[in-house]
Amino acid sequence: MFDANRRKYPRVNYPCQLTMWTANESHETVLANTSNIGTGGLCAHLNQGIAVGTKVDIQLNFTHSTTPLKCSGVVVRSVKESDKFYNIGIQFEPLSELKHAFLDGIVSDLIALEQKGKS
Repeated sequence: MFDANRRKYPRVNYPCQLTMWTANESHETVLANTSNIGTGGLCAHLNQGIAVGTKVDIQLNFTHSTTPLKCSGVVVRSVKESDKFYNIGIQFEPLSELKHAFLDGIVSDLIALEQKGKS
């Protein structure tokens, strides 16, 4: 039986600092925090909507790592949650093996900590 809550890429609820540059003419910089992240993408809550299909460049800063992760992605969800916030889903473009391993290690460590906290 298919579980709708299971994802191809496990995610962890983790608020890390996100800097994002949209690929449109304005090259606007957006600062936000993620609500969850996995090796396939992330979810962020922003004070503005971003059109589905928009390509973005991303820098993720993790509190326990001095090395930020820089990658690209595409907006796959943009839902207005309230008068002030939008739920933005971003799918990462394919990551290099090194970047994938780096992010997978962080996500795996955070999932283990989350599970440990539940037991």
